[in-house]
Amino acid sequence: MALNLIQNAAVGLGTVSIKFGRTIKISSIKKENIIVQTTSATPTVLNSPFKTIDTLADFNSISRTLKLLWNVQLNPGTEYSIRLVNFFDAANEPISEEQIVFTTLAGGATPNSNTTNAFNSVNEPALIETLIEDKSIRVDAFSSYQIIAKNPNFYIKSTDPVNGDFYLDNDHSSGRIKIVFSERPASNFLNNSYFKVQKKKVQRQPSRWENVPTQVAMHSWKPEVYLDFPSQDATPSFFVAGKEYFETGYKYRIIVSKEIGV
Repeated sequence: MALNLIQNAAVGLGTVSIKFGRTIKISSIKKENIIVQTTSATPTVLNSPFKTIDTLADFNSISRTLKLLWNVQLNPGTEYSIRLVNFFDAANEPISEEQIVFTTLAGGATPNSNTTNAFNSVNEPALIETLIEDKSIRVDAFSSYQIIAKNPNFYIKSTDPVNGDFYLDNDHSSGRIKIVFSERPASNFLNNSYFKVQKKKVQRQPSRWENVPTQVAMHSWKPEVYLDFPSQDATPSFFVAGKEYFETGYKYRIIVSKEIGV
């Protein structure tokens, strides 16, 4: 059975966040393919409902999430639909139209029961979040130069934990993060120069990202890269059961360099 185009979505006063249920062709993400209209018997289509879409900044190809910025003022108490049309998947197969239906309220916009608020930010003192950032097509990885992909079939297929996961256990997977690629990357990229791991304390005051010295390894034959975090012991251990690796009150991110290849 084919996967849905939309896995979940959240509609807010300033933004719309959409998580796709399948890998889509990036060239499909353009304003003419995202239509906003009322759901009345004679629908009114909004002209230029969203600001210009910059896929490098607004679309995360790893988590398959798209952020749209409203460019119009919606009428309160009105039901709208956001139609996604003319989208294609990674195999260049057309995807049937799907919609997000929501009703505006006096204080903002709320999606209906067919969507979930998976994108609302959470400000918890005991928050642990992992974010894996794909820099393979971004211009701001470790340099200011954009590298044209030499091998479009090389990409990240999945991660453990899933990109954007909240509330990881302190001993999650014995401190191991797994990144599954479509192909085995070359062994010379298996270091912290190409897989940069950082953490930041979650607090009201601004805090800086700190580098975390992880050990980088790869499966003997599978296209899986492992990032092993140091335990919180005075003498850190790596990938040992029963230890604490992820600190409560911190969020984590992994930046994968665009230079990595096969």
